[in-house]
Amino acid sequence: MNVLKTGFFVAVAALAVLAAREYVPRDAVQAVTARLTGGTAETSSAASRHGFVDIPLPDGQSGHHVVIFAPANCPSDAAQRAEALARRLDEAGIPYTRSQNANFSTLSSQDEANRVMSVMNGPIPVVFVRKRARANPDADAVLDEYRGG
Repeated sequence: MNVLKTGFFVAVAALAVLAAREYVPRDAVQAVTARLTGGTAETSSAASRHGFVDIPLPDGQSGHHVVIFAPANCPSDAAQRAEALARRLDEAGIPYTRSQNANFSTLSSQDEANRVMSVMNGPIPVVFVRKRARANPDADAVLDEYRGG
């Protein structure tokens, strides 16, 4: 009986850790860690292998799929790149949404605001893959970031 209780407790603890990794903002964990250890909370501004940087998600985005920010029904080169990217994601079976605007109401520092501005002011389309973003990535970079993070 004790073995069952212990196994159940371990399974619940493992699920709690996995859920926390997905739903607790990275900045919140760093701030609590810094407060407990007396250090400073630093956010990662380093780019991933595919050029995506950690920035907060726009308001209303879950971070569980790819989001393409670009004008809709536009003949511009940028909008056409967004269309081509959407087609590649469809072919690869990767879930995505499209949006024409983004709002960021929960920026916690000037550094965070600067990182958001550096990406969002870049060439379109701006693409979010989970909790990272990049301006005008090629389709292969988006696929690789989604698959390998």
